[in-house]
Amino acid sequence: MLAQLVTGGTQAPAPVVAAVVHGELLSLRPFEVADGVVARAASRLVTVASGLDPHALGIPETTWLKFAPSYADAADAFGVGEPDGVVAWVVLCCQALEAGGVEARRSRSDEREEGQGGPAPDMRNGDPA
Repeated sequence: MLAQLVTGGTQAPAPVVAAVVHGELLSLRPFEVADGVVARAASRLVTVASGLDPHALGIPETTWLKFAPSYADAADAFGVGEPDGVVAWVVLCCQALEAGGVEARRSRSDEREEGQGGPAPDMRNGDPA
């Protein structure tokens, strides 16, 4: 099911797909080490490939780190598979994606104020230039 989901076998919105991929990899624990790193990277790949964050500028990791106990609890609840746990996980991941976008925009604004980089890209029409 996970492979089908990742390869485009769903009509679910990208943030939901990213959350499910992240949660499934955390729950499966397919590696002896770095399961969390792989799960977060796979989630990021979904956001890039889907066009949700095509340039990988969002920083959801700051939220996951800031709320590490909630992150761990929600991941465990997702792994149980009960609807409330899955919903809580998806909501937490969506909040992290949103906060990560805000953080990225703030970082970009700080760089401009310090004279680093050029003008911020106009992303309203998906134009990164």
